Amino acid sequence: MLNLILDAEPVQQVAGWSQADMWMGLGMVALFGAVMYFMIYLPQKKRDKKLKEQMDKLCIGDKVVTIGGLVGIVARITEDDVTIYTSAANTPVTYTKAAIQTVVPRNSDSDSDKKKDKKDKKSKEE
Repeated sequence: MLNLILDAEPVQQVAGWSQADMWMGLGMVALFGAVMYFMIYLPQKKRDKKLKEQMDKLCIGDKVVTIGGLVGIVARITEDDVTIYTSAANTPVTYTKAAIQTVVPRNSDSDSDKKKDKKDKKSKEE
């Protein structure tokens, strides 16, 4: 029995894996984890932080888009809920703040109008 133990090859050689192969495999797993972190986790964290800042600055009159795609103007804000008016009939709909996907502040509409005016001027000049 002692002869079998002493004559046996190391486990790495029997399985067909050398120690360098094991380190390379571990390195590939670490590389994959790093790529996933930088490509998925960090951008999502930045989006969440930006949305939280927008929700903190949310005020009556801002245009919002819900996660369901409903667009409306904020009418009332409570601690957890937001009531928005939708459509031309000003139908009030109440959502939780977590259901808000995008916030478009009131003053940004005038900025987008200025950008459109600049584009129109450039196209007229051409």
